[in-house]
Amino acid sequence: MSSKTGAKDRRRRRRRGVKAPVPAAPKVATAPKNGPPGADRTDPRYADAPEPAPGHAGQDGAGGDGAERTGSEQNESQRNESRRNESERNGSAGTTPDRPEPEATGIAPATTEQPPDNHRADRPGRTGRSAQQRTARAARQRAARSRAVERRAMFATLASSAGFAVLLVLVAIQWAPLVGMDRSVATWWTTVVTPGSWLADFFVAVQAISQPWVLRAAAVVVAAFVIRAGYRRLGLWLIGAVTVGTLLEWFIKALVARPRPPVARPVSEPHGYSFPSGHALMSSLVAVALVIVALRLRVRTRGKVAAIAAAGGTILLVGLDRVALSVHYVSDVLAAWILAPALLGATVLAFGLGRPRDPSGDHEPERPRRRVAVVLNPSKVDDATDFRNQVERTAQRGGWEPPEWFETSVDDPGHAMTKAALAAEVDLVIAAGGDGTVRVVCSELADSGVPVGIVPAGTGNLLVRNLGLPLDLREAIEVAFTGSDRRLDLVRVEGDSLETDRFAVMAGLGLDAAVVGEAPAKLKRRVGWAAYAVSIVRNLSFPALRVDIAVDDEPPVRRYARTVLVGNVGTLHGGLELLPEAEPDDGMLDVVAVAPRRLTEWPHVAWRVARRSKEQDERLHTWRGRRVVVTAAEEVPRQLDGDVIESGRELRCEIEPGVLLIRMPSTERRN
Repeated sequence: MSSKTGAKDRRRRRRRGVKAPVPAAPKVATAPKNGPPGADRTDPRYADAPEPAPGHAGQDGAGGDGAERTGSEQNESQRNESRRNESERNGSAGTTPDRPEPEATGIAPATTEQPPDNHRADRPGRTGRSAQQRTARAARQRAARSRAVERRAMFATLASSAGFAVLLVLVAIQWAPLVGMDRSVATWWTTVVTPGSWLADFFVAVQAISQPWVLRAAAVVVAAFVIRAGYRRLGLWLIGAVTVGTLLEWFIKALVARPRPPVARPVSEPHGYSFPSGHALMSSLVAVALVIVALRLRVRTRGKVAAIAAAGGTILLVGLDRVALSVHYVSDVLAAWILAPALLGATVLAFGLGRPRDPSGDHEPERPRRRVAVVLNPSKVDDATDFRNQVERTAQRGGWEPPEWFETSVDDPGHAMTKAALAAEVDLVIAAGGDGTVRVVCSELADSGVPVGIVPAGTGNLLVRNLGLPLDLREAIEVAFTGSDRRLDLVRVEGDSLETDRFAVMAGLGLDAAVVGEAPAKLKRRVGWAAYAVSIVRNLSFPALRVDIAVDDEPPVRRYARTVLVGNVGTLHGGLELLPEAEPDDGMLDVVAVAPRRLTEWPHVAWRVARRSKEQDERLHTWRGRRVVVTAAEEVPRQLDGDVIESGRELRCEIEPGVLLIRMPSTERRN
């Protein structure tokens, strides 16, 4: 109780600006050398301990209780005071219990200092707190964006409504300067755009393309795609804005009943009233609305610039078309341009477009938020920021927590990152990278029960192609979050100078590994898997090697082969199906030895592979089993799922049935 009262007094002094007095040093019993505090110096065990210096604080001697403390003791006192102050500050948060005062114990503090109250060991888990901070920061950012959108929408609505009201009154009272300007511009255009001229044909074509019903239909189609992509509120807003604009246009035209410009020889025969221009209003509404959709979907910067430029050009061209054909006055077009922002702003507010979306869905019951980790190979993604935005947006839409990000490095292609993701107890791991990144992530997730979603960003993407997963980045992200889980086999592999590892596609030694290793990196980035064709041509003369192939418990078979492949799946680059019977979930391994005796036999081998021939001979022979051991007579290149590993003589492979959960397109999406 006295400790808490003293703490309150010190806090009260600090608030008043009064400096707290430094407490006098307590009496302490100095421990003898190699002895505990308070030990008896007469004890024979501590007979070699030196006597304390006279005048030492806390000892009965020349210094006594009233002797001045040495500099080191003053420093120690100041440190104790600092620790007490820190304890008081942290104590308000309930993080550190009060320490006993030295006076209460009569024993000197231990020589090994306790860690400060804010020591890392006393903190909560860094991972959990970091996730909470990111969640809170994301919520604050969403709220700030929401307020900004609503402010801009309100300003656009009020400013445009005021401008349109002024123009409407001027038209209604037929204000002379406005009427004179309208008529003079219309008369001038009749002399420029005459029937039969190329300008007339051009503007008539623009008129046909920009018909309001065409623009409305285009808006509905875009809205349907937006809703299907999961942006239900955005799609409904687009339909609502077009519908409200159409109804308001008809109402204002009937209210004002302004006749069309009088033209002796009209290029186009208009119908209905003039104010405001329906073409100009609908083109403005749809063009600006599509820009808003593009911004909400967070398309790339180039796409945003292109959308804004296209929208501005369309609005100006359609407005010019209405005046050039003399079917509308200038004020009719201006009225449409002013009215469009008011309609868009009002509908944005009405549909709550600025409000953050409910991640649990509009009609789905609230459910616990799931956690996702992304293991990203940054060298394989062109725009990492855009990729992160897409993943985070899809996660938010599906009710997931903000993703945990783990980037691979040159030294570690993903082992430690995937282990860290599993330690964080995530519900899904997304592997974003090439075949090497995917292999490592899948290997670490074996038997974990955590599914993997694959976002292909490499050259070959062999596992993705064999499973029929989407190659498009956006579709792959969507499948990773919304797909269904499927169990696949993995293959455990060992060998000389090779630690135990796993692969999901194929392991090979000989020509296959040489082709993979010598494919030009720059060419792979430019043309993708087609770059391997260059390496194949270079290595067609790769020498045959003597290998012994043992399947299950059968005796080994000797072959002189250019390459030997052990596959969990059967399709190579370019859709070449080398192992037609291989399935990733059949619990079996497929092995092929490719052994053309001379260069001229390669076309024959390629033809047999292309037509899926089951013919077996020394040039092309296959086996199936659960365990395979391939032993070469000498060290040769080796590869796992397209990653070249250290050369060696042996590969020992064994199937691990159903150890991997992988996200596949759901039945509904496939149908």
